[in-house]
Amino acid sequence: MVQNTPDSTVREQVIERMSPKPTVRSARDLARLCARSAEEKKCTDIIAIDISAIDGAPADWFVLATCASEQQIRAVAEYIEQQTASASVPAPRTEGWEALQWVILDYFDVVVHLMRVEARSFYKLESLWGDGLFFVLSADGRLIRQRHSH
Repeated sequence: MVQNTPDSTVREQVIERMSPKPTVRSARDLARLCARSAEEKKCTDIIAIDISAIDGAPADWFVLATCASEQQIRAVAEYIEQQTASASVPAPRTEGWEALQWVILDYFDVVVHLMRVEARSFYKLESLWGDGLFFVLSADGRLIRQRHSH
């Protein structure tokens, strides 16, 4: 129930009630939420890779997204953390905040890689994890399997 506070308006209360909280029941759901959040913040080349069948993989899913600037990396990382927190997902371990060229949000089963163009082309994570199953977002926000890997 939305409490009426001096700062809240009727419009804000209606929006809050109408905006469903994301539901995360699986690593795939979390990967989709992170990918959709990156898309909402205008990241490009967003790919989710299911690496769960690969021996020694550090997670079940990787989400890769390219950011145009350090400011965008910061904004996207903070937004993903907000979105996952609203879905009651525990806060991730993070790395890369100092340089803002490649920020990692590690949710254990899902690792999000927010990268500048230069870092992404240098490290080529798609090639390193090419044995995984590659997915892109559909127009309605679902993960759709790509027929071939990058």
